Amino acid sequence: MNIRSFKPLSFVFIILMFVELMACSPSSSNSQNNLSQDSSKENSNVADEIIIGRLSDAAYLDPNQPMGGNEVTILQNIYEGLVTNSEDNSKIVGQLATDWEIKDDGLTYVFNLKPDLKFSDGTPVKGEDWVWSLIRARDCETSAYRFIAEAIKDVESDGKTVTIHLKEQWAPFLADLCNFNMVVQSKEHFEKVGEEEYSRQPLGTGPYMLKEWKKEEYIALEKNPYYHIEGLPVTKNLKFTVIADDNTRLMQLQAGQIDIINDVPYSLVDMVKADKNLQIKQFPSTQARFLEINVQHPPLDNVKVRKALIQAIDKDELAQVVTKEFGAPAAALIPETEGKWHNSDIKPLKYDPELAKSMLAEAGYPDGIDVEIIVRSGNAVYEQIATLLKSQWAKAGINCNILLLERAALSEKNQSLNFQLCLGMWLDDILDPSGITGWAIDYAQSSAWYTGLDDKELQELNAKASREMDEAKRIEMYWEIQRRVIENANVTPLFKNDFVWACSNKIQNLDVTPFAVLRSSKLSKVK
Repeated sequence: MNIRSFKPLSFVFIILMFVELMACSPSSSNSQNNLSQDSSKENSNVADEIIIGRLSDAAYLDPNQPMGGNEVTILQNIYEGLVTNSEDNSKIVGQLATDWEIKDDGLTYVFNLKPDLKFSDGTPVKGEDWVWSLIRARDCETSAYRFIAEAIKDVESDGKTVTIHLKEQWAPFLADLCNFNMVVQSKEHFEKVGEEEYSRQPLGTGPYMLKEWKKEEYIALEKNPYYHIEGLPVTKNLKFTVIADDNTRLMQLQAGQIDIINDVPYSLVDMVKADKNLQIKQFPSTQARFLEINVQHPPLDNVKVRKALIQAIDKDELAQVVTKEFGAPAAALIPETEGKWHNSDIKPLKYDPELAKSMLAEAGYPDGIDVEIIVRSGNAVYEQIATLLKSQWAKAGINCNILLLERAALSEKNQSLNFQLCLGMWLDDILDPSGITGWAIDYAQSSAWYTGLDDKELQELNAKASREMDEAKRIEMYWEIQRRVIENANVTPLFKNDFVWACSNKIQNLDVTPFAVLRSSKLSKVK
């Protein structure tokens, strides 16, 4: 079985965000002060603060607490790990590590660290901090992402190197180390403030540190004076302001009260485009919407019925109506933005309700079927998708009832498999396909995306793909995995969509990765 047997919280519904950093370092506090003075001279035309308006606040600022996009947004500005994704998102590069070696047995990873690393309070990063942080990432019971570190057997560090021993060969491990919970934290700081207070007083090596946090109002970050990359970050202060309404966020952006908003509703895009002082920014993403089909009860326990249901979905209409120019129909489990891992041979089915009717008749349902889809209430995108599906399915003799539920009630039904159909979203966390395939296939991890399908042969193939160290062989395995997911017809992608942000024309170097990470260290605003 896949080493990741821990069943995390529903991170399939979580939207992650923010930050990426790289390269060399000064060596003393004096050089840091000189660096700050030089940077001020060079950036005299750069504003001191950028304000980002978002819909809700963070709950914790601890990498090992329950985690969502609001938390990760801040944490990836404050904390860093050994490695990160490259600027073009095509490979993994050093962050706090300069280089590394993987031993021939595939079980031991040795990382050489940048010299003289400091936390933002000026205290040195010690070997014990690395050991404590990575073991905590693996063992902390409050973390929904401890499965990311589950492959770790033990960790050693002398402050100059970090050596990680694995329980078994694990091909995605370097990608796993890019995740937001695989970061170095201060053991001394944790012991000083205590576990409860630690979630409100983060301390890391990242470009920013916490300045002030007014719950449900704003989180203010300021430049880390001990940051290890010369000249970065460009902007002294970032402020994440809570504005709980999209229309209000846009009004404040137009008035110049805030500088950036993320996740712009497609319905507001034209208003942004019409304002000469604003700009829309579009970024490729790994985000897609999916339909989950519970296979445990009739009639959806019949794979022919499930395939008929999918045949009666017009993905072109879904993508066009819901995402406008920012999306496209999807077919393969692994998104195109994952490059070589994406099975490009798999194409969306052509919408054919008459064919779906005949497929249902062949499966023993000549008069059609009745189904129910559960949808989170108050979410305009999901409600719109469900309404379109209901209309499309009706033409194939599929009568669909839409059941609107609050988030908690929907989550309970979904995770207990007490439903027929459900809408979900996926956003990759790491540069590796193991995340989404584990979620969609592994029964122990997530009941195969809460569909109840226990395909042991496919699960074994997925486990082998995670242990296969030959990349070419891994690619073949993942292409086959995606083909078999289509055959099982328990989960199907509906459409993919890009990230849409809006900002003032004064904003420069706004850059968001396919994993929803805002690269904030070079972000700036012209005065």
